[in-house]
Amino acid sequence: MSSRTRPPWFKKLKRIIGRRLRSASLTPEAASLLCDEVLPSIQRLSPPPAVSAAVDVWRADRRPSWELEQFIGKCYRSGDLGPEDALDLFDELLPQARPGSVYALNQLLTTVARAPVSSTVREGPALAVSLFNRMVKKVAPDIATYNILISCCCGAGCLNLGFTALGQIIKTGLRPQAMTFTPLLRTLCAEKRTSDAVNIVVRRMPELGCTPDVFAYTTLLKGLCDEKKCEEAVELIHMMAEDDNCPPDAVSYTTVIDGFFKEGEIRKAYTLFREMLDHGIPPNVVTCNSIIDGL
Repeated sequence: MSSRTRPPWFKKLKRIIGRRLRSASLTPEAASLLCDEVLPSIQRLSPPPAVSAAVDVWRADRRPSWELEQFIGKCYRSGDLGPEDALDLFDELLPQARPGSVYALNQLLTTVARAPVSSTVREGPALAVSLFNRMVKKVAPDIATYNILISCCCGAGCLNLGFTALGQIIKTGLRPQAMTFTPLLRTLCAEKRTSDAVNIVVRRMPELGCTPDVFAYTTLLKGLCDEKKCEEAVELIHMMAEDDNCPPDAVSYTTVIDGFFKEGEIRKAYTLFREMLDHGIPPNVVTCNSIIDGL
């Protein structure tokens, strides 16, 4: 690849790989393999040769960011994208971003938000919120972007900002997903506000055209059991059993069975276990461990 045909982010790629090599987080063999896989795939996925003036304009305006997005996606899916690299690539992509760049930007936001404690990037969720505020000035976020934002707000201890982001989703006409609510429910339950969480699952989510999934229900079941409200949790399981869209599974039953054992309600725990078997749901190893420990 000659210097004239190199994309503008090629030096950044070299710098990222060099940094990973010096930190021993990437072996020379892995670096060579990454280049062999990434660069040819970008060339293969490039738009076809220009056949008109209009296509020439498209290539001039879109190809640089398009190639960079392909590189980001490849590194993200392979697990070779670290939080420090994500910050560098975000600064590189944002000035030339287009509407379709939202997918690559989401991948960068996710990487920063999930930065481990051992990483040089501190306060990953808060930093991801800051990147989101820069992103919205250039690229319209999609529902996946808002899901990341809500998770970050809750992870940073800012539940009110999480609900503000949910309100923005509704205002922009996007339809929230079940996973949109999961971090909100988890935070509400952690703050012992299970009544608010129940209201969201039972009333607000259906009103917004969103069907609760098993993760939302399980989060709520655990919150109820942690507050020693296992009887309410059983009612919720029965509600799930009547809903063909989200029947309870072994995790749902095990959560409440374990809650009963912790309350010393052995008979109620065993009754729920028999109900689980009667519904044709086989216990898993966690169920058995919980029963053995409780007994």
